[in-house]
Amino acid sequence: MVTISQIEAGTIKYIDNEIAPKIPVNVPNGQLKKVVFLAGAAYAVHKGVQQYADHTMLSQLGVVDQEGNFDIDGILEAARNAVPETGFKATVPVLGDLTFYAEDLDRLAAYIKEA
Repeated sequence: MVTISQIEAGTIKYIDNEIAPKIPVNVPNGQLKKVVFLAGAAYAVHKGVQQYADHTMLSQLGVVDQEGNFDIDGILEAARNAVPETGFKATVPVLGDLTFYAEDLDRLAAYIKEA
């Protein structure tokens, strides 16, 4: 189980270490796009985690316990099984389409657990 703070801190660290370095800044407004993305990502992570922490269905399924901690291993297992070998695309504001693979989920979970 991990806390909301761990999820937020680990996700932000994942974004900073794994995604941010890949954002091109040598294009028009590249640095500005990077700053906007990083600020928006931090805000979205905080709002998103808080929203799901209070969801009744997640606690009924055992994803969130009574203290508001998340079963990161259960979430990771379910997510890994849902990701095709070709990855899944996510449209990210400012950046466009990004493709994530099962290995990315493993790295994200590791950052969360370390936070």
